[in-house]
Amino acid sequence: MTHYGKEVLVALSGGLDSAAVVLFLREAGYRPRALFLDMLDSQAAREEAAVTASALDTELTVEPCSGLFRTEILGYALDEHAKGRTPAPCSRCNPRIKWRLLAQAADRLGIYHIATGHYVDTVRHGGHTYFRRGADPAKDQSYYLWDVPESLAERALLPLGNLTKAAVRDILKEKYGLTELAERRESMGVCFLGGLRYGEFLRAHLPAESIRPGEVVDLSGNVIGRHEGYPLYTAGQKRGFSLDVDASCGAAVIGIDAARNRVIVGPDEALHCRDIILKDWRAVCPEEFFGHAGELRIMVRGIGRNPQGGCRLKVAEDGRLHVSLVQDTAWALIAGQPVVFYLGDRVVGGGIIDEVLRH
Repeated sequence: MTHYGKEVLVALSGGLDSAAVVLFLREAGYRPRALFLDMLDSQAAREEAAVTASALDTELTVEPCSGLFRTEILGYALDEHAKGRTPAPCSRCNPRIKWRLLAQAADRLGIYHIATGHYVDTVRHGGHTYFRRGADPAKDQSYYLWDVPESLAERALLPLGNLTKAAVRDILKEKYGLTELAERRESMGVCFLGGLRYGEFLRAHLPAESIRPGEVVDLSGNVIGRHEGYPLYTAGQKRGFSLDVDASCGAAVIGIDAARNRVIVGPDEALHCRDIILKDWRAVCPEEFFGHAGELRIMVRGIGRNPQGGCRLKVAEDGRLHVSLVQDTAWALIAGQPVVFYLGDRVVGGGIIDEVLRH
């Protein structure tokens, strides 16, 4: 690791990953300090972070940010669902909350380096700094960092990028004797659900008029069943709605018509597409991005069932990016999802699906 000053500010959640970062950086010669981002205004979470920081003998700063989180992440997610789109809150939270506030706090403290417990790495290439896939394919989190500015990636120390989760647990137990921390169950899923299932959360927080029964239609617009409220559905879903017994089409959600309170279903083959329109897109190095379009691979989910092969890229007059897959199809796409572009193992760009074009 290259040193630009010995101090580093670590985003500490209280869990095993961020705790391991503090220990690994200290061993590498850094002086870690910790920042807890209090996004949910949770006394229990603050206490857990304080206990972990004390066990690690590192100074902890608590950054209250629940108001910003409610506006930028929770409010955004609910608004997207109300529009019939499928947001990815973690993909938005990283650039707008976690990394942004971590860097701002580091600046106030006069610290250059920032660090997180992400299973991801950075690499320099062609004068730019890129996020790179982590060594643990089951834990790689590069997908969620596509919109984190390069200026922050340049400052990042990511000691878990070359390790597996199992290896981190073993090191905490065997080297540091932190058995309880190493065996602590990690939090899974979306942080703001508060123990609710996602559908239950939407029912509790969306206006009643947004979640009401409506029609299920086939690809020709024929009414063939009923749904429980369009925000509860996303592409590829096969449960939660009823179809007439004589319906001959398949039973997978293809799209949402929020204006008419309709859920569109069709056969499995209709879930595949080659053409996508992205908004709010970015490329780390536009020359490389467009110059190597034929080699790009896209990811629409963090893991699992993503298309292989290259793309054709064209910027439309309205500034949106038209992506055409040339070797493979993408599966179960819907507006609101992030599309992340990889060149080898580097994240070279990304954007938000605005339209899915089916021919």
